[in-house]
Amino acid sequence: MMICVWLVLLYTHITSANINNVSYTIRIYSNLAEIIRPLDKLPLEFADDDWNHIRSDSITLFGGNVNIKLQTITEQKKALNGTEVYIRSPISSDAAIKLIKGIIIDEANNIVKIHDESIAGQQALYITVPYNQIYYLEEPTKPKHYVNFTYTASDSNLFVSYLQSNLNWRTQYQLNLNHNESDLIAMANIRNDARSSVFIDQAELICGDINLQIHQIQYDRSFRKYRSGSESHNQQQANSMQTVFADTMSPVIVEQGKELAGLYVFSIEQPFIINGKANYLLPMFHPQVSVERFGLISKTFSTMPMHGKAQRSYRLRSDQYLSHGNCIIREHDRVVGEISLPNLAANDKYEFSIGEDANIIYKENAVLISLSTFNETESMMKDSLEKNLPLGAPITRARYIYTIHLQVKNFKTREVQIEYEQKGFHSYNTVKLVTIDNDQFIQDGSSIKSNITLQANTTENYIYTVELIR
Repeated sequence: MMICVWLVLLYTHITSANINNVSYTIRIYSNLAEIIRPLDKLPLEFADDDWNHIRSDSITLFGGNVNIKLQTITEQKKALNGTEVYIRSPISSDAAIKLIKGIIIDEANNIVKIHDESIAGQQALYITVPYNQIYYLEEPTKPKHYVNFTYTASDSNLFVSYLQSNLNWRTQYQLNLNHNESDLIAMANIRNDARSSVFIDQAELICGDINLQIHQIQYDRSFRKYRSGSESHNQQQANSMQTVFADTMSPVIVEQGKELAGLYVFSIEQPFIINGKANYLLPMFHPQVSVERFGLISKTFSTMPMHGKAQRSYRLRSDQYLSHGNCIIREHDRVVGEISLPNLAANDKYEFSIGEDANIIYKENAVLISLSTFNETESMMKDSLEKNLPLGAPITRARYIYTIHLQVKNFKTREVQIEYEQKGFHSYNTVKLVTIDNDQFIQDGSSIKSNITLQANTTENYIYTVELIR
């Protein structure tokens, strides 16, 4: 027997064949899942295929005052050294393949001992054979992994917890817009990347800004490949993806989300099974949402003439927390765009754009009407006196006065709402809206904004003036 002992994480995998085992909880994140189950007899045994999905540094044992003194992981594999095999003869050709008997001498390096009189008479030869040219008389066994603990505890009811990478989940949305009605449908898309089915007795879907990495799993896989001398040992065969929807006769319900330490937890109390290489889709919350449509003209200030099209934009509000997820947008039953929704608090707003609107165009021209310079001495003296600093040389500033001429055209046969934003005054120290043609333009920080209602098939012209200092 070949035995390798190293610190790693246990992996518990329950298939549909043994769903009557003790119940356990799965907490599923966007890229990992945490398994929590009662600690059964020791040591625990796991197949190598299951082991590939384990993050080895996340093992933990908890319960009544548990004190772990030692944890060992043992990998055991039946040694192939001394096994009789067939290999392709070195003098074979593609037209005439010849197999000869041999004995594996060093399985890690695929060294085989052969006797072939046609090559070396009675003398034994030791050759390195590619792994795919070794033919076994019986199926080679894969390693098994055993987990054991030495511990003390005041309570016999103990639990083991660990992370694994084959289970993950994400929220996916359908936003349906028809006239003044808005309907947002949320689905939980749970993915099982393992080959075998997984039975889930109860689960929690957890979302939010969570920093869980899978690097340790990847490291463990690389370690085993290096040790075995063959990458094929851990390569997974490609399986076609399946999508499974919840059975309407026995519905699995995702409970209302609850806030926990800045995260949100969605509970599933009913048991269900996810087949290998499959996605399991469950209906989640159905929030009340409001959606405003508008054309967005958001641009960076430039002294050169500018023109462009408004963006097809939306402002979304929900009465419930929305977890991060992909969202397909439909208007009047037609797909009009796709976005990635962020984690959004209840009653907060999220603005997004999904493309240009060819029927709303704008032209803008900035005209310099005044340029002057001044020395910034008074403010420098005041600042230096307050901070008890020596006076420096005065700084010469430049003051620019620009008149902005904006023209907006609406080629639609209906009224539109347009939101205008002039930003990007990065090369200037201060920005000030000094005179305006009307009260439609306001200053918001270093940006100039306006809300415009444009009637069908009309063109409107606007003027405002800004003072820029650099």
